[in-house]
Amino acid sequence: MAATKVVLAGASGNLGPAVLKELLDAGLEVTIFTRQNSNKTFDSRAKVAAVNYDSVDALKAALSGQEVVVDTLAPLDLGLHLRLIDASVAAGVTRFIPSEFGADTTNALAAKLPVYGNKVAVQEHLKRVSAESDLSYTLVLTGAFLEFGLQTGFLVNLAGPAELYDGGEGQVSISSLPGIGQAVVGVVRNLDKTRNETVYVSQVNASQKELLGWSGKRVETKVVRTEDLERLSYEEIKKPQPDLMVFAVGLLRRAIFGEGYGGLFDSEKLSNELLGVRSFTEEEVREIVRKFS
Repeated sequence: MAATKVVLAGASGNLGPAVLKELLDAGLEVTIFTRQNSNKTFDSRAKVAAVNYDSVDALKAALSGQEVVVDTLAPLDLGLHLRLIDASVAAGVTRFIPSEFGADTTNALAAKLPVYGNKVAVQEHLKRVSAESDLSYTLVLTGAFLEFGLQTGFLVNLAGPAELYDGGEGQVSISSLPGIGQAVVGVVRNLDKTRNETVYVSQVNASQKELLGWSGKRVETKVVRTEDLERLSYEEIKKPQPDLMVFAVGLLRRAIFGEGYGGLFDSEKLSNELLGVRSFTEEEVREIVRKFS
């Protein structure tokens, strides 16, 4: 079973534009939800609907006749995501794809990290409503974002000095932004096989040292333990006014690079073939890495 009518909530930001492009290139009928005071512009192939995210009734009306909701909004406002889910139930939407697209939040250790609290709460809510309604869900887990991780230094700081987490030799699962968009399209085209499932996608498994090697650059390096990142993040959280970027980034790196946190996906769990996502060759990754060197 495949759908044709898709709502994308969060079409701007780090991931939204890539998902939007892939949905449109696949010939799907896409409606972008924006906030009522937004002045952002998008690809003319998509419809744009200004919605009141604070009202379930308003969201329900805007979702009338839609089949799939793709949520790429930032996970900071839990209430917003829950309202979008409840409105999808009320409107008779078939599938909800929540704002996951990253680390394995179904991993027991990762799920306990405070940075994923809202994502876990969304998962639990989806499981409840899917048991009581016709709305189903798909969790799309993609590992680290390749381009964003290189551009920001989250994966490895190619400009140096480079922090090597737990030595930098452990491989992690990584996907490109277009690849993540393709995975979303794959779900929309395979609703039956992805119903109430967690799907894993990875276009390349690589270590920080491999990424540095592919960049062709020699930079100063420093080994940092992800255990220390987690400890420092919890210390930051305890402060009267904790810095979100300090503790969130530390915990995200703990989930991606820490041993036992599921940062390297089991190859037998990958749904690349089902979803139409191609793995990269080493040379293709090398070319991408060098663009950010």
